Amino acid sequence: MQISQPRHVRAGHPARPAARAAGHRARAAAPAGRPAGPTALAVISGDDVYEDLFTAASVLQSTLTEEGFATRTGLGTAPLDGAADADVIVLYTALGRFTTGQRQALARAVHGGCGLVALHSTTVLASPPDRLDAGDRLLAELIGGRYLSHGPLPHESRFEVRLDPDHELTAGIPPFEVTHEHYELATADDAQVVAWRETATGTEPLLHTRQYGQGRVCYLQLGHDMRIWGEPAMRELVRRAARWACRPDREGE
Repeated sequence: MQISQPRHVRAGHPARPAARAAGHRARAAAPAGRPAGPTALAVISGDDVYEDLFTAASVLQSTLTEEGFATRTGLGTAPLDGAADADVIVLYTALGRFTTGQRQALARAVHGGCGLVALHSTTVLASPPDRLDAGDRLLAELIGGRYLSHGPLPHESRFEVRLDPDHELTAGIPPFEVTHEHYELATADDAQVVAWRETATGTEPLLHTRQYGQGRVCYLQLGHDMRIWGEPAMRELVRRAARWACRPDREGE
């Protein structure tokens, strides 16, 4: 997979794989003790000095539960060893310990049909951009993007989030303003950008979707601190992203 420099991509909407529909039908007849509804695994891991991970963990737990997901929240990446058991995984890492084996387990789960919603600094990789190690390369290919830099100063500002009015993930959400740090990203050729901000040098992707095997992937650049987690539109985007990646509403297809 080739990863290109930042740009606004508007690719075709990927079809939902039959395997995911089959998985939802099978869950309807699940044995006693297994949740009848969709399941979500929120994985939070890394350094809380630069990212407000504890606020994110709390808001994700409540937001996903309110959306109807049977939600488990794990601190640290060990829960990814059983990633295939969830219908959707919400991943927020700030470096920290994230083994190649855990990344491989995550990639296998998504390739097999599990949804993935990756947040903010999950795209910040430890190895140099021109010498990505195997684990970082796998994660960048899975998400369809990686952090390059904060771009020119200032590294944080007040800006307007603009959204694609035609994509189901963002339709009906009006533009809204946030104060947030900036990320310059490299995005995959097949990434469909559905939210962005305008800069002096062009558009900066804030939300993109893509297909990875049989799984749906959504990356949301926002999520830095409690200011953004207090925004109703941010929580709405997380709810929609999880639902889009999982799609239990179409289990009868």
